[in-house]
This record gives sequence, C-alpha cells and structure tokens, in this order.
Amino acid sequence: MTDQTDIPILTDLIEKGIEIKLSDLGLDDELETNAEAPFNSENAAIEIAVPETENTDPFQDNPELEQMVRRIFDEHTERAWQEIKLAIQQHLNKS
Repeated sequence: MTDQTDIPILTDLIEKGIEIKLSDLGLDDELETNAEAPFNSENAAIEIAVPETENTDPFQDNPELEQMVRRIFDEHTERAWQEIKLAIQQHLNKS
C-alpha cells in the first residue's frame, strides 16, 4: 500500500472517470486480486427477456371470479364510504 495520507476521497475518484485503477485507490498496481476483468459497457450487450403474455381478460371465461372480485370491491367501497361519512361528521361536530 502506498502512503496512508494519500488516500483519495470519492470526488477525486469521480473526476477520474469510469475506469479506476488500483493506484487511484491508494493500492499497489501489482496487487493480484484474482478477480475477473471489470464490466465493459461498450462491448457488452444485455438481453432482457420480455415474457410473452396475452392481453386476455381474466374474467372472460370465469364469471365466478368476476363476481367474487366485485363482491370484495363492493364491501370495501361500502366500508370506506361509512368511514368517510363518520370522519366528516366528527369534523363537523368539532367545529
């Protein structure tokens, strides 16, 4: 390792660019890390697999599922409406 007082701070490294050498970090360049070569974005292509999905209506062939979802939605909507009315009533009673 080189001089302990010569260790760079983050802004020093940012100014150097995307490639940082061991000596930039205050380490000896001869240090063997047995690490693979760094990722080079210029030569690498990343393929992102997009799942093939059909835009189908999940309720189209399943009326029971649609009915269950609508029932759940209706119950929650009613509960929310009751809570809203109660909150408004309590607010008006404070005034």
